[in-house]
Parts: sequence; C-alpha cells; structure tokens
Amino acid sequence: MKKPSLVIKEKAGEQPPTNGTKRPKNPSANVLPTEGFVLQIDGKFKSEYETAAQAMKAGVELKKKYPYLQVIIYDAKERTRTPVGGA
Repeated sequence: MKKPSLVIKEKAGEQPPTNGTKRPKNPSANVLPTEGFVLQIDGKFKSEYETAAQAMKAGVELKKKYPYLQVIIYDAKERTRTPVGGA
C-alpha cells in the first residue's frame, strides 16, 4: 500500500496573498546595517525599519508576546543599541 504524499505543491507563478501591508526588509546576516533602525533579537539582526518609533512598536509587540526574548533596537546611523523593556 502506497502512503499519500504530505507535500503541498504550489502552482508555478502563484503569489501569496497580500493584505496591503508592506513587510519590513530583512537585512543580510553578515553585514552591519548602515541606515535605519534594526530589531536585534537574541543577538541577531532581524527586521529593518525607517523610524525609531516603528522599530520600538514592533519590539514592544514582540516583547509582550515573547517576554523571554532579548529585544534591542540598533540605530545604524548613531551605532547605538536601545533595549526594549518588558510589558
């Protein structure tokens, strides 16, 4: 008896649905950012934002959802790091 495949195959050219929001750009792991504000999660750069307010909002949301994470906002222009406080 042959077992059914558990892989979901996507049709060629099929795009994931978008709800009109733009996803933040993920920076390269081996390059230090030179502009903007980047969320640093447990020592790794993750999402890049244009303003400190956007980065802080995303950091606070992450911290509320996962309080055990170390979330820091890295200011690429000033080369400073600001820890995000817990909920």
